[in-house]
Amino acid sequence: MTDELPVRIVDGRVVRAPGVGPVAMVWLPVDGQVIAKIPPRKGNRHWLHETVGIRSPEFDDDRWKLPRSCLVRLVTAAIDRYGFIVLWRDMSRLSQCTRACLEATGVECHCSCLGAHHGQDAAGWFERVGDAVVADRGKFTRTAVVYGAKGSDANAVVYDGKLAGELYCVDRAGRQKWPAAAQFMCASCMTMRAAVWDHCHTHGFVRAPLCNRCNTRYWRGWRPKHGRATHSRNLDDSYYRWCPEHSNTRRGCSA
Repeated sequence: MTDELPVRIVDGRVVRAPGVGPVAMVWLPVDGQVIAKIPPRKGNRHWLHETVGIRSPEFDDDRWKLPRSCLVRLVTAAIDRYGFIVLWRDMSRLSQCTRACLEATGVECHCSCLGAHHGQDAAGWFERVGDAVVADRGKFTRTAVVYGAKGSDANAVVYDGKLAGELYCVDRAGRQKWPAAAQFMCASCMTMRAAVWDHCHTHGFVRAPLCNRCNTRYWRGWRPKHGRATHSRNLDDSYYRWCPEHSNTRRGCSA
C-alpha cells in the first residue's frame, strides 16, 4: 500500500518513513539544465565531479544546475548515496505511450503516460517506487516519480566479495556484469536486505552492499539533528576491507 512506501509524494511534498535518510530531488524542465537539490553535505561538489562525472557543477543558492546529459548517472549515483531520489518532470502530452517508452533505459520521458510506465520493461539499476504523481501546469504537465534501487526476487545471501577490486561506476555499461545489491544481506547490520552499493570515496573501489539505513550512517559530520537512523549494536564497518587500499593506513578510507 502507498502508506507503507519508504518515500512518497503527498500534496506536493516529499514524505519519508521513519528511519529513511535524506532524499535527493531533481527537476527536469521541458528545456534547459537539470536542477538538483541534494542534502547539504561536505564534499557534494567532489561527489558530483568525481562520482557522477560532471566537469563543472554549478551551485546557485541551495541547488545545483547540471547538464541534461548527466541525468541517468545522477539518478543512479543518488540512489547509491541516499537510497532514493525524487524526479520531477515537466512534459507535454503526446498521442500514445510507445514501446520505446516502455523499454527506455534512461529517465527522460515526454510520453502520454507521463512517466508512469517509462522504462518498466528495461533491465535497469533503479525502479519506480509507488505511483507517478501528476499535476496540470497549463502548457505542460508536471510529474513526480520516486526511484529506488532495483529489487530482486532471489533470497538474500551474505556478500563474499563478488565485486572485490572493481572500481565504482554509475554508468549502465560499467554495471552490466554486476549483481544487484538487493541479492545480498546488508554487509553492515546483517539484519535486512541490501539496497545500494557502497564505495570508498578515497580510493574509488566498490566495498559492499548496504541497506538504506546503514548507507546514511557513516558519512562524515553525522549528527542526530540530521534525522538519520540512530546507531545500533548490529553495526559492523569491517566491510571496509573490501577496498583493496583499506590497509594503507597513511591514506585511509573515507565513508
